[in-house]
Amino acid sequence: MNFIETKLSTLLEQFGGRLASFGGDQAVPGNIVLAGIQPLEKAGAKHLGFLANPKFRDQLFSSKAGVVLVRESQFESLCQFIKESTNTAPSALAWLVSDPYLYYAKLQQWWVAHSEFKPQPGIHPRAVVDPTATVAPSATIAANCVIGAHAKVGEGSRIESGVVLGNHVEVGANTRIYPNVTIYDECVIGSDCIVHAGVVIGADGFGFANEKGAWIKIPQVGRVLIADQVEIGANTTIDRGALDDTLIGFGVKLDNQIQIAHNVTVGEHTAMAGCVGIAGSTHIGARCTIGGAAMVFGHLDIPNGTHVSGASVVMSSIKEPGAYTGIFPLQEHKEWEKTAVTLRQILKLRSEVRELKNKL
Repeated sequence: MNFIETKLSTLLEQFGGRLASFGGDQAVPGNIVLAGIQPLEKAGAKHLGFLANPKFRDQLFSSKAGVVLVRESQFESLCQFIKESTNTAPSALAWLVSDPYLYYAKLQQWWVAHSEFKPQPGIHPRAVVDPTATVAPSATIAANCVIGAHAKVGEGSRIESGVVLGNHVEVGANTRIYPNVTIYDECVIGSDCIVHAGVVIGADGFGFANEKGAWIKIPQVGRVLIADQVEIGANTTIDRGALDDTLIGFGVKLDNQIQIAHNVTVGEHTAMAGCVGIAGSTHIGARCTIGGAAMVFGHLDIPNGTHVSGASVVMSSIKEPGAYTGIFPLQEHKEWEKTAVTLRQILKLRSEVRELKNKL
């Protein structure tokens, strides 16, 4: 993306923090103009860099960045390190902030919002919009979209090419839905959400009853309700509830290729990495993190503030918040076979140990 050029003084005024010099000279914005953020090793004079981890401080000496975001509490020790080294002090100005990585996120949001292409509001001639649908005047409906009966699209929302919004679907204000997303009937998406390409929201949950070996489908009549400020990664799927609704809370962040089954509830500000699978009717609390490829069985409860490591398998409810890991370590196959045999013998060994203990 080509970022607009912006005066450093403008950014300081908007985001706060203060300037300092690594060499101890007076630091003023002057006429410095910046044109985006780059890693320290690739940045040029018109770029802003950031030093989130002090272990990478050596990169300051070779970086050509014009300005570097630095944690204010670490600046004095950083200057001492520079003074004691044989290298020349970096020419970049230090922008002292409370959290360089957080400032990087917020500044990058600002640059993208001010630099990206924005289509004109309105409905593309090649979009199909049901006459009963309501599209806000400031919303954008791109080519080849299909908007169903009684659907609603809020102010400032962008519905990109190939999106299908079913009947009675509601999309809040300032939500962006990327190409080829499908949202089934009656599902609700909040405001300020981001839904990436290929997402499917509201497909049937996996519900069947068995009759003499044959599977009888249970119609899934619930909805998916997604709160404000939720981000959903590419090709993620969220199933509608069987009777009640599947609920995704405020500020939840979902990575790519996640499966969330019917009647799951996810609490506010919970984040999940790629390829997580959540089985039906599980309740996940607020401010949880679930690592990539973790699997969570159905009908479980996970309390607020719980952290599950990647590739773990959660088979039972978690009673207390904390960090949980359940990963069988990778081994050479022959060693793994020995471990597997040992594990299968544990119950027998336990009984033998109890017997010996009783004899003693």
